[in-house]
Amino acid sequence: MRLFEPLVEDARQHPNFRTIMRPGNGFALDVLNDWARGFEDRDGKFVEEFQTTFNSAFWELYLFAVFKKYGLAVDFSHARPDFCIPGRGLVVEAAVASNAKDEEPEHVRRGKEPPPDLNAFNFKSILRLSNSLTEKHKKYTQSYAQLDHVKGQSYVVAVTSFDRPFSFVACQRPIEAVLHGYYVDEERHIATHGREGRLEGEQLQRVFKDNGSPVELGLFSSPAYREISAVIFSSCATLGKVRALSSDPNPNIVFTALRYNPSGIQSHIVKEPKHRYTESLVDGLRIYHNRFASHPLDPALLRHPAVFQSYYRDDDWVYEAREGQLMFRSVEVQVPPGTLSSHSG
Repeated sequence: MRLFEPLVEDARQHPNFRTIMRPGNGFALDVLNDWARGFEDRDGKFVEEFQTTFNSAFWELYLFAVFKKYGLAVDFSHARPDFCIPGRGLVVEAAVASNAKDEEPEHVRRGKEPPPDLNAFNFKSILRLSNSLTEKHKKYTQSYAQLDHVKGQSYVVAVTSFDRPFSFVACQRPIEAVLHGYYVDEERHIATHGREGRLEGEQLQRVFKDNGSPVELGLFSSPAYREISAVIFSSCATLGKVRALSSDPNPNIVFTALRYNPSGIQSHIVKEPKHRYTESLVDGLRIYHNRFASHPLDPALLRHPAVFQSYYRDDDWVYEAREGQLMFRSVEVQVPPGTLSSHSG
């Protein structure tokens, strides 16, 4: 596929596409071309969507690169779901939580400050992620379940959030609330200066839309969503991932990352220039298994030291959370004084 041969006029190009097309970004193009190698544009619309709406296509390219890394062969002879992997009894549907019509899109970050209230920020992300997952569940029950190549397979929804500026800041908080009704109130922890001890979660049964309508949480807390075998999630699969994997020699690129520390409240904080910073393709990937799944996903299939997994076994939850797993990452391109620096997730 010729991802970077413009098919539409500049005015229709997505801001993220225009960003990577800037002079000097050839190293990023190399990474994305590598992700796309072997990907098939089944309906002839993918390249145009990549250039005009970007985020959904970008997420699909990332997922395809992940499947290649695991040696999972995708069968592109089927139009839907997005990824059919018959050799492992698996089908995967990609989903992106996007911004509501009346809210700012993800790419509007320049000159803005990160969210001042994490709870308000997270609750809105919870609503958008919940909407994406319930729609994909409905899609399965009303359409995919009748397809011969889907019957008896594990159905996995791979979702990420591009629902607002700084969407990557939320990390795993919103997705864990949506799936398990589990939420960590970091604002309260900050307000008490850590006097409450460890950052412990609590049950969050519902959140409310602006019109007051409740949205119930804990999709994986009952058999109601048994058709979804697992959810793949990452808040780190952004343009920052592309920068991290590229061979860009620019000495002004600086990464700030938080990595899991099982020994205390404070995560491991890494701040390094590009030439010293390391990150893998699957760093930041998280897999949440549904204990009530009709066709469970084998945790061994996507097991990796860098990948978080949670699943139910022998009447208890198992958490594959290893020290150093990536939770958050941001990138800054430092420029001379008097000009604006460039940030990405």
